[in-house]
Amino acid sequence: LPPRLRRAALPPVAAAAGVSTAEAAADGEDCPALVGNVWRRAQQAAGCREVQNALEDAEGDWEREALVAELRGHAAEAARCPHANHVLQKAVECLPPRAVQFVVDELRRASIVQMAKHKYGCRVVQRLIEHCYEEQVEPMLDELLKDIGALSRHPYGNYVVQVVLQHGGEAHRRKIARSLRKELRVLGAEPTGCAVIAAALQYADADDQLQLTQALVKEPGLVVFMASVRHGDIAVTRLLSMLSGAELDTATSRLAGDLPSLRATKYGRQVASFLEGAGVVDKSATVAGA
Repeated sequence: LPPRLRRAALPPVAAAAGVSTAEAAADGEDCPALVGNVWRRAQQAAGCREVQNALEDAEGDWEREALVAELRGHAAEAARCPHANHVLQKAVECLPPRAVQFVVDELRRASIVQMAKHKYGCRVVQRLIEHCYEEQVEPMLDELLKDIGALSRHPYGNYVVQVVLQHGGEAHRRKIARSLRKELRVLGAEPTGCAVIAAALQYADADDQLQLTQALVKEPGLVVFMASVRHGDIAVTRLLSMLSGAELDTATSRLAGDLPSLRATKYGRQVASFLEGAGVVDKSATVAGA
């Protein structure tokens, strides 16, 4: 690699003395090259930023691939590392999809479902879904979506489901939408599930969105409950924006009947404000009755 990509930390003696990198170089201190040390540096707080900078500053993909090649055999461990996961994410963002196929393969061998539920691993899985070819991640998504309900309720897995709804292929988006309709009451009771429902109302195909809105309205008390739950307020306001006719009247009348309770919660107030802005309820009457 070119000398400009040979970024290194200060030698221990210079660092301890408070000497800057420039001063150390001027004094003849020998800075070790980044090449050959990518995996080690990627696991360090400062080193991971160094590797990310090198990936961004590289003159071409051949330079980036030379750096990322040192992560082969370490992708699963890197994805779970609080520092190296950022390097993997940057690699997926910077390199052509074919160059990060090894990341897909190694994460699958380590259990892609468990990776999607990991605090840091879920981020790498999301980047792969966003940047890789559909056919490249299709087997991975088939494994991930075997239990959509469980993944949607998971504190980290739900983010992966949302990204599939936004960037996945039609077949996978439809599979998620069908699963959500079957488990609406369970998912609508939790913030993570509400977040996935809100994403489906935004990114699912039009006919799936329609069926999802109809199913939500038919569930007794669910829309009112969701309105006061974190992320549920977003799902409910999107729902109201999409409904019309008798279904809209049904949903708004249920919510209007519970306005005092809505206004008593942080998220419910967002829905109440939406209803007021839409002219469904009178703000002064709502405040007086609260």
